[in-house]
Amino acid sequence: MAETLRSARILARPVTNADIRAVAGIYGGNRDLLVLLDREHDPLVLSRRFTQGLNLPQSAPTARLHNFLLCDVRTEQPLGLLSLCMGYPAGDVAYIGELFLHPRFQGAGLGREICLRLEQVLRPGPAKTLRVGVGLRNWNALRFWVKLGFTHVTGMSGDRHFSPHGHAFIELEKNL
Repeated sequence: MAETLRSARILARPVTNADIRAVAGIYGGNRDLLVLLDREHDPLVLSRRFTQGLNLPQSAPTARLHNFLLCDVRTEQPLGLLSLCMGYPAGDVAYIGELFLHPRFQGAGLGREICLRLEQVLRPGPAKTLRVGVGLRNWNALRFWVKLGFTHVTGMSGDRHFSPHGHAFIELEKNL
């Protein structure tokens, strides 16, 4: 996996502890969404996990996690964050654990741009497929990922019984 990813408008660089405020700002801007997605929705807690690489999928090795801060390629202004786990849950899979853009930058095609660039970088191998987990209450994200070709359902998880505050996720995949 490359240390950085660059597209026309985005530089994705490895996150550092010095980025904790920027990451907290991105999570904070998405606070309403976080409540729908996870029991833990405190932006400071999430930003610590992200900058320290503690946001691993269950049973994934730390060495395969790549957390990126997405920045404007010209100004280096933080736009969002991306978490990618290589070789999870199998050796030929790359798993997008998180993709968040600050609300000010949503709807401008930036998410699509970085995902398409990521696919270009991954396509030569060893990953053959790209997966993402999406909260079922996050309709905008579901629409986004399906439009990008993530149409194969590989798993579902969530609370066993329905409640207004329950959580459920669907795992989607596409071939590279």
